[in-house]
Amino acid sequence: MNLCMVELHKLEDRIRDFINSPRKQSNLLEDSATWNKLCSALDLIGDTQIAIDAYPRLFNIQEEGVSYLIVYGILQTLLLQQDAAKHIGDALNFKVKLPKALEEIRVIRNSAAGHPSYQRENGLAKSCFITRMSISPTGFELMTVYSGDKEYEMRQISIPVLIEKQQSYLGQILSKVILELEKQEMKHREIHKDKKLADIFPRTINYHFGKIHEATYSRNGFPLGTPNLKIITECIENFKDELSIRGEWGVYESVDYHYELIDYPLKRLKAYFGGDETINEKDAYIYASFLSNQLKSLQGIAKELDEQYESAP
Repeated sequence: MNLCMVELHKLEDRIRDFINSPRKQSNLLEDSATWNKLCSALDLIGDTQIAIDAYPRLFNIQEEGVSYLIVYGILQTLLLQQDAAKHIGDALNFKVKLPKALEEIRVIRNSAAGHPSYQRENGLAKSCFITRMSISPTGFELMTVYSGDKEYEMRQISIPVLIEKQQSYLGQILSKVILELEKQEMKHREIHKDKKLADIFPRTINYHFGKIHEATYSRNGFPLGTPNLKIITECIENFKDELSIRGEWGVYESVDYHYELIDYPLKRLKAYFGGDETINEKDAYIYASFLSNQLKSLQGIAKELDEQYESAP
């Protein structure tokens, strides 16, 4: 496998890294047809590349019939790979225009293995023939005859040359897609990176939880429960609001998990400090301890996200 072939696999993986990031994936999943198209096209890039990587192992085959199967198959593979690159661009709203060299490969495929019997070109009918005695796994001679007075054409087609061209140009196309994805991500991070999620949780948060704990077992400290719990509640709500502003609320399983766990003890503590006598002091203390642990986990997630926003994608 040459370096260019290896590079296409790496480019495919890089695109997957971008689209599988929680925020990007969440946006794409809003349109299931587009998401499915994108995933299918990326799979096709990889699948066709596996076929192309295996192709050189067939060079020594001499049998005429097998040579036809190889030629038809590899030309179709090149077409599928081009279509996949275009569909990746379409799904991500990037316009992908195939360069002339790739369009020429499509013409060769259509003439030799797509619609050889009849096509129209510049107002003329044309038919194409693979010269049987020329066929081999690595190429063939293609004859094209036209209606009217236009002279027939003979071309020697080298499949390894076509593959080399395609690998180079497809690499450029996928690299441009990645560059655009990087620009979009960096623009998003630049907008929000100065707003630190970790700052939503004040340094005094342990103090506030200390007062809440005190309020669960001390009647003198009981009045401090509600105002300190309100500060904790505001932290929880502000973190959710900031994630929503960034388009990231509901996209992280870890955040969803902690918010789901937080909901019940938070409601029970509010009820306790509101005078609900069905909740005793020990229950309230356990609720407060559990809530404190969940907030520590959210603080850790906030710090990780801040570091991510400071870094390059």
